[in-house]
Amino acid sequence: MSFAVIGAGNTGQAIAGYLSLQGKKVKLYSRSPVKAEILSFQGLELKGVYTGRVPIQVSSQMEEVIDDVEYIIITSTASGHKSIFKQLKPHLKKNQTIAIFPGYWGAIECRAVLGDEIEEKNLTIAETSAMPFISKADSTGSVTISRIKQNVQISVIPTSKNLTISKYFLETFPQLIPANNVIETSLNNSNVVVHTPITLFNASRIDSASEFRFYGDGTSPLTVSYVEKLDEERIKLAEHLNIKTQSILYILNEFYKTDYPSLYEALPGLFPDGLAPTTLDYRYVTEDIPYGLVPISELSRKVGLETPYTDSLINTASLLMEKDFRSVGVSFEELTVEDINRLKGFTQYI
Repeated sequence: MSFAVIGAGNTGQAIAGYLSLQGKKVKLYSRSPVKAEILSFQGLELKGVYTGRVPIQVSSQMEEVIDDVEYIIITSTASGHKSIFKQLKPHLKKNQTIAIFPGYWGAIECRAVLGDEIEEKNLTIAETSAMPFISKADSTGSVTISRIKQNVQISVIPTSKNLTISKYFLETFPQLIPANNVIETSLNNSNVVVHTPITLFNASRIDSASEFRFYGDGTSPLTVSYVEKLDEERIKLAEHLNIKTQSILYILNEFYKTDYPSLYEALPGLFPDGLAPTTLDYRYVTEDIPYGLVPISELSRKVGLETPYTDSLINTASLLMEKDFRSVGVSFEELTVEDINRLKGFTQYI
């Protein structure tokens, strides 16, 4: 079996290196021709949980990377998903699998872009609830995987021919567990209710590029309380849709096999040294709001639920950044109740 990894950032390099160490045939896509040339020449050096140096085939030509591979893994930021789906569309072959790490409602966006080709080419469109690794890469071929997440959910868009992710894919990534549907995976993304409140409540420090520990110094009892209120709105939406979920504290403890009794203890305990971003133009805002909080707000509105804590963050960030995050975020305007119910079709591997 062969893999294409789309995106040569932290997660992309980590996954490509991990697969290469497992003896899989891997090609890596980078939109930068210079970066592609450097990585192809130097290979990837893995540090941390996995160690070793592996050769890697890297290209800035999408068609070249995805040609004749069985699995296409997308690791770009959520804002790049639609563009990638459009680039992939004319080159997809029958029976390929597209897996989005992590989803951020990417499977639903992919369905909208690819349309009838999903059925015609028997494509499997999958997404995960989180990245499988905590990793940090540079542009010279070195990637450090510091931790492996456990119990990361994966699900697929159900089709007439396929309701599951393949057993081979699950065996390749043993930290993945099947979820029932892509609404479940996207609603169980832990990033979106944690990153944004801490970022906005420390906006002045971040805007002035002050160095501080994001979780160790940036959280307070009131900040964590807001995170928990935000989480309650996410859980209420999931319950309304009969989607299986747990609190963010439970999800984090499952990821890292810990037993923190409170979120206030878990955040600095799990990530003691993580530094805050030095700009508000960062994925904690530009990704987690339009592709995390906006979908929760919009979908809640569609089913008649109120989300005052979620809406307040979206509105505040939009005013602060002078950017309408709702207009660029995931929209459910074209989805009917029947569409949503179809997306909730059973997709667990049996």
